[in-house]
Amino acid sequence: MIGIGTRLKELRLERELTIDMMIADMNSKYPQLRLNKSMLSRWENDLNEPTLENAKYLSMYFDVSLDYLIGLTDTRTPSRLLARRKRTESNE
Repeated sequence: MIGIGTRLKELRLERELTIDMMIADMNSKYPQLRLNKSMLSRWENDLNEPTLENAKYLSMYFDVSLDYLIGLTDTRTPSRLLARRKRTESNE
């Protein structure tokens, strides 16, 4: 199973963000987080894991489900969006 650190690093690199760029962007969008370089580096290297609260903001930032972020699924789309799509498709 892929760990949260691997997923975080993959997602960050897909957006071509440095750790500093990601921290600045997330701290401006979610000021209550107060992320720093050490925290993110430790998460990406699986030396520590984000709290559930921080994981929630990471999943919102990358627009992926928590299940994807922590490696339980390979489906990126948040379940709320999948459910909305299914309702829309069944109404057509």
